[in-house]
Amino acid sequence: MLIETQYNEQKENQKRKLIFIGITILCILCIIITVVIQIIQLTSEDDMKRNITFEVNDEVEIIKFSDLFDNKINMQDYLIKQSYKKDINKDIVYTVYEKSDKEETKYDLSVNIPTINIENNTINDINEEILNIFKVKADDIIKNDNNSEVIYTVEYTAYLNSNILSLIIKSTLKEVKSAQRVIVKGYNYNISTGEILNIEDLLLIKQLDKNTVKNQINTEIKQKVEQTEALINLGYNIYERNANDEMYKLENIDNIFYGPNGVIYIIFAYGNNNYTSELDIVTIK
Repeated sequence: MLIETQYNEQKENQKRKLIFIGITILCILCIIITVVIQIIQLTSEDDMKRNITFEVNDEVEIIKFSDLFDNKINMQDYLIKQSYKKDINKDIVYTVYEKSDKEETKYDLSVNIPTINIENNTINDINEEILNIFKVKADDIIKNDNNSEVIYTVEYTAYLNSNILSLIIKSTLKEVKSAQRVIVKGYNYNISTGEILNIEDLLLIKQLDKNTVKNQINTEIKQKVEQTEALINLGYNIYERNANDEMYKLENIDNIFYGPNGVIYIIFAYGNNNYTSELDIVTIK
């Protein structure tokens, strides 16, 4: 009887040990599975980040746009009457202020500021505005003794399409305590009539339908908003667009460039009003 009791106890102990071992193995397996799942999720998230970043940053039009800035007028085989010029010895657009200066730990400047070589009140106002926006900033940087590692660049390009002169200026500002800022200003001028042209004028010249252009702008901006929201949800710090912003309405668009071969560039330069380097470019050919 005693032997039978001991045998039963041993059997129970072995059973408990097997149960304990089984539970332990199950717990270990659960831990392993959890870790594997987390690794897969992190890997997938990283892949998603890389894919979205690549898609967002692979902006061919912005790269092409940035490559245009050569600090000169591109005539494209069109001719200008000498009588239009204020100074017949200079180009219709030329660099009126050039500054390349660097002071260690304070600032690094590379500034090329244009002027339009036409004498009338409209152009005089444009030239004054250009100096007030871009040259005054360069002067302030040089004069400010408290500057610390400020980087400031200004560059431009101008194109002539028949009698339409288009000038675009881009500045980049980086200060230690602020995000990099990109400002873009475009001017379009009919040399024959002396008129400033807006987006609707250019569309009329190219005989393009306004509604078609509106739809193109809305489609491209919505795509950009979706890409931006995806990046923000992944934790990226990126400028947030609002597809319903009034700035995207055709009648409110004022940053345009009538560039090479008659391509119209619509530039949404968010740095004009915010500390950001984000740009959206819609091209109309």
